[in-house]
Amino acid sequence: MHTVLVVDSERSSRNYREALGGDGYAVRCVSDAFTALREIAAGRPKLVIVGSVSPGVSGMELVMMIKSSDSALPVIMYTDSDLYKRSYMAWSADECLIISDDTYPLLEAARKVLLRSKTSGSSARECDTSFLVSLRANTLC
Repeated sequence: MHTVLVVDSERSSRNYREALGGDGYAVRCVSDAFTALREIAAGRPKLVIVGSVSPGVSGMELVMMIKSSDSALPVIMYTDSDLYKRSYMAWSADECLIISDDTYPLLEAARKVLLRSKTSGSSARECDTSFLVSLRANTLC
């Protein structure tokens, strides 16, 4: 079973759990960027889905933080805005989707991204947590 880390508001968590859990994924949900980075460092998921997070950190910024520390970790940006199309920060996401009531596109993107990471020979590796620690220290100052 693949573990998916979802980073979005707490009220959206139930929708993710139902859709992804029903498709056979183990879903962990967090509501802010720093908790997400700690979760990734503690136990690398197979996939991260980034919604419209978080106090102080945008979804696009979180995608960049994740990819800077582990470029092989698949990330889907799942957003309520098409602003990602104009932002270089979002381009590092493996997939970008607009949130809708239909969860089929999200499930298809998850399957596609996981298959692509599996066939590309990407192997799980440790996150560079020193980057995350220094980032957090600079953000809190």
